[in-house]
Amino acid sequence: MAISAGMALMSTATAAATGTLIASSVMTHFLVTTAMGAALNALTPKPNIPNVNTGANAANRGYQVSSRAAAANHQIIYGQTKVGGAIVFDAVSGTNNKVLHRIIAFAAHEIEEYTTFYFNDEALTLTTDTDTNGDTYYKPTLATNKQSITSTRYNNFVRIYQKKGGTENSTAIAALIGAGVNWTQEHKLQGVAYAYIRLEFDADAFPNGVPEITCLIKGKKVYDPRSTSTAWSDNPALCIRDYLTNTAYGLGEAAASIDDTQVTIAADVCDYKNYDVNNANPASTKTGGTRFTMDGAFTTQVTPHDHLMDLLTAMGGVLWYGQGKWRMKAAHYVNPTITLTEDDLRSNIQVSTRHSRRDNFNTVKGIFRGPDTDFQPTDYAEVTNAAFRIADNNQISIYDLDLPFTDSFDIARRLALITLERNRQQLTVSASFGMRAFELSVGDVVNMTISRFGWTNKTYEVVQWTFGLADQGDLKVDLVLREISANVFDDISDGIIYERDNTDLLSPFEVPTVAIAAANQYGGEFKVVSEKLLRELQLDVTAADPSRIDRVEVQYRPASTGDYLNIGTGGLGRYSDQS
Repeated sequence: MAISAGMALMSTATAAATGTLIASSVMTHFLVTTAMGAALNALTPKPNIPNVNTGANAANRGYQVSSRAAAANHQIIYGQTKVGGAIVFDAVSGTNNKVLHRIIAFAAHEIEEYTTFYFNDEALTLTTDTDTNGDTYYKPTLATNKQSITSTRYNNFVRIYQKKGGTENSTAIAALIGAGVNWTQEHKLQGVAYAYIRLEFDADAFPNGVPEITCLIKGKKVYDPRSTSTAWSDNPALCIRDYLTNTAYGLGEAAASIDDTQVTIAADVCDYKNYDVNNANPASTKTGGTRFTMDGAFTTQVTPHDHLMDLLTAMGGVLWYGQGKWRMKAAHYVNPTITLTEDDLRSNIQVSTRHSRRDNFNTVKGIFRGPDTDFQPTDYAEVTNAAFRIADNNQISIYDLDLPFTDSFDIARRLALITLERNRQQLTVSASFGMRAFELSVGDVVNMTISRFGWTNKTYEVVQWTFGLADQGDLKVDLVLREISANVFDDISDGIIYERDNTDLLSPFEVPTVAIAAANQYGGEFKVVSEKLLRELQLDVTAADPSRIDRVEVQYRPASTGDYLNIGTGGLGRYSDQS
């Protein structure tokens, strides 16, 4: 039984994914377009693909149990996670067929480490030994179940030979060849991380038959452009880069087609919670623990586009193709470098103020799996905000954000909060700009100052960039901008902020408070004017923020009787009335 590499399928899927991920078009003269193609996007539906391994919609979670298949899909493991595998060989030998020889293929690549083997969810404590061929194998000394009860029942009945899928796979396992079960020198399983497990039947050790075998594995080794080395890492940016460049199961892009400058920034953002890309000395901000990790598995059953969408959830990130290279950005705020004003506009400006009701949500929930859940898919605490619900007329709208490559409760909550608050930044601007916008690229943050909309250095993220010629042959840059705020990326629920940051203009329903006070310029309420004794009322009208007041109307009435009398209308200042 062999594992099918599925190369023809991957080739077809790659072409389809490329068409999906890259936005391009042709204009009469020329046009260059880049856009955020694959992104953490609440509007993108998740695929509903059955998994032959579990019968559930879990192809993007790898093999959670070990099972047989005539042509199983390869499994890819990033970071560290607990998985099953494809059973590619079963045979028996010995008196009464007492010995079972089983090979389980865990991954279609070299792995870093078999951390812990499990028999029926009991964690095995292994020690090394050497067989008569001089090969090292592992044997259990203790088995610990979920209730932390230990036993030695597997002692002397189990041998585990580990192959990590590297150059050591150039030869077959001698112990299995010598077992007389039709395993030969040609059965090398090159490039496959697998384990040969020899079980000798004992009624006390295996009262329920062959145990379910899974393993906690440190998976793929990935290239890091920061150190120019290849080693195991659970950094999402590095794992996504690996998928883009891998020729066996990924997109097969050349290294020259990857923007490693942005990969480096994204990798640092993932490694350090408090990393500040704008700091003059970035090393001083590499603190605060890990911000994002990628720990999970998937099979080659799912298309590359859907793989990328799932991988990107691990860093709340975006990925796009522009100017001949793949670029990525982790969920992190970057200070704007330029300010666009009305002087930069080359067209009218279109503003969309709200998502449609279908695309809007005020609550995020979903599942993750990791050590805290015994690697079982479990709900993380839902994230919501009272201010968002009030803005939505108290109607609860839920978005399901599953995180197949997140194994930490804290990181799952962080991603859910970013997703929720990013969705509430709904103001979208489309317009043509002059050549000052040429220096921008997708993912950049810009300031926008347009007085008629009440925007003063309001921050927007570039989600689409198009360069070409206007009707009269003028050069222009068409941008689609989506409002963004640094508050989106912190760990604080900032709901009220996003309902009030669309404009600096006053709400027609919120009139600024003014103050009124009697003036005493003449030392009393009477004065002589043209030999007549007149009573004069003087009032000073003020406001804490005069710039927000255009006009006031001042009225009074004597004592508490009669009608109000008009003193005057105008700006803030002193108003007087004589009688």
